[in-house]
Parts: sequence; C-alpha cells; structure tokens
Amino acid sequence: DDGKSIQQLKTWCFWFHAGLHPYQHLISKEWEQLSIGTRSKYKTQTIAPYVYGHIHSTDFFDFHFSLIQQNPLIQYSEEQVLFTQKEEQGFYVSTNKHRYFAQYVFSSSWDHKSVAEHSRVYLQQQFYGWQIETEKEVFNEKAATLMDFRTEQDQGVSFIYTLPFSRNSALIEFTSFSDQSFNEQYFKNTLTNFIHQEFNTAFRITKYEQSVIPMTDYAFQRFTHEGAIAIGTAAGMVKPTTGYAFNRILKDSIHLANHVLIGKPILDFKKNRFQFYDRLLLQIIQKKPQEALFILETLFEKASFHRILQFLDEDTSLWQEAVLFTQLPKTSFLLTIPELWK
Repeated sequence: DDGKSIQQLKTWCFWFHAGLHPYQHLISKEWEQLSIGTRSKYKTQTIAPYVYGHIHSTDFFDFHFSLIQQNPLIQYSEEQVLFTQKEEQGFYVSTNKHRYFAQYVFSSSWDHKSVAEHSRVYLQQQFYGWQIETEKEVFNEKAATLMDFRTEQDQGVSFIYTLPFSRNSALIEFTSFSDQSFNEQYFKNTLTNFIHQEFNTAFRITKYEQSVIPMTDYAFQRFTHEGAIAIGTAAGMVKPTTGYAFNRILKDSIHLANHVLIGKPILDFKKNRFQFYDRLLLQIIQKKPQEALFILETLFEKASFHRILQFLDEDTSLWQEAVLFTQLPKTSFLLTIPELWK
C-alpha cells in the first residue's frame, strides 16, 4: 500500500442488526433512531432491528495493524505499485522498491479517468464535514440525521448529514450528488449558514474531513484488466446511489477469503435487478436533479426507514420493492426506462 489512505482521518458508518457486527468492538457510537429532513417536515424513527454505527478510521487501522504485527505470515510494506503482469504460473507485481510474485493478487487500484470515459453517468458524491462543539446543547444524541435536504440545492442533490455524539458535540457534513466540483469555501459557507440557521449557537471546529466518492453506472468487474482480483471500489463495492461501502466490502472480503481457503474458483459478478434500480436513479439525479430530490423526499416521507435500509442493503423481495415503488412518483421512472433500455 502507498500509505496515503491510512494517513487520512475519516469515519465509516453503516446500519446492522444490533449486536451482530464483526467489528462491534470498534464501534464508538450507535444510534437506534434516524432522522430525515425534507422541505416540508422533519421525521425521526427507530430503525429496529437495525442500529446505525460509527467507526473511527484510526481505531480500525490500529486494530488491524496489531493483528498483522502478531502474525509472522503477514508482511505489510508501504510501496507504490507501478504495474501488475500476469504470467502462466501467476502474477508479478512491480513496485518502486521491489518485484513480487504471487498466485493471487487482490487489487483496489482503479483508473478514475477510464471509469468516467466508459460510464453513461459519472457523478461525484462530495462531502465536507466538521466535528464541532457547540456553546448550547442543541443535538438529539439519540438520533443520527441521515439526510436533511433543507440546504443549498444549487447543483445536483444536496443534504446535511449529522452524527451527534452528545448534546453539544457532533460531526456535521454537507454532501452533494453532482457532476460539478465545489470549492472549499463553498462547503464552509454552506455548513456555517446551516449551523447558525438550524441551531442558532456559537461553535468551534475540532476536526474536519473531506472526500469524493464516485457515483457511476460503470460496470465494475471481478477481475482487473491484468487478471488480478478486484476489491473495494475497484470491484464496484461502493453502492452507486448512496456511497455506502463498509459492509459491502466486508461481505465481499469474507466471500473471497472463503473461496481462496478451500480452492473454490472465484467467478465474475452476475447482474441483478438492484443494478438496474441504481442506474435508473443515477440517470434521474444527473438529468433531472430536482425530480430526484422530490423522489427521495417522497420515499422518506411515505416509507418506513427500516424498509428503506433493507432495500438499500439489497435484502428486499420483489413484492416489498413493488410496494415501495408504488409510493413514488411514476413519471420520472417511466420516462427514464427507455433510455436505459437503449
């Protein structure tokens, strides 16, 4: 690994069945309720049997590096991979320091430019967040705000995401699904305005985080063009309509490990109906962002949060999905389907 991603401070959040997550011991905060803010109402619900969990990247990496140091069969090295070459007997990986041979190579490397060029839709989920301490006690620490659409909607679909750690401490982020890039000053102004308008309190910033996640209909493959096994974002493990990836990568890693340990062949991905749903919504977000905003607001106003999370986990039945879709405006979807069919 080149070491860059490990140095970036970040947080990972995900929903899971209470008490049953493999990284339960690393979860620093859980919320049993989620809130959604639309332009007409603010709604809070329990999400049982799920809870929403938060992990610090520093805790995550410290835990794994401790395991690596205890295991003589694992070697970690900070080197830059230059290229991977497949030979008849395996793979050669050349770095800026060494050349390695292996029967299996797992690679998280992907080419942003190539993906953008071969996508019909390539949006960016941009987020910029502050961990703040407020002068007043203004947060409901029992509920995380997944999306609050009561913010600037200049480009794409935007919302505020809030994780309250106490009554006067929270991570608060501005997030946007857009094909336009925002500068840092825009993020700062938007967050400052939102905090003053919604909470009317002085605050100080203790940490900040910023990143960009691809939202694309690109058909990621199980194998890279060199034949290595793709993992993480390179394998399409980022849910293209939400940006959530932690649990998807975890499940995929377990799947790959089990196959390698018993010598079972690793197969390419199969298409499923959820890929179609994702492509459909991405098209609407790109071409008609205001309609996409209306669709998302309608979904959260009419459906239970538990069912929406189950759908986003791709764990619903066709019947449950049909019930969800009947609650949404039909015109946008019906007009977009012919484009996808082409």
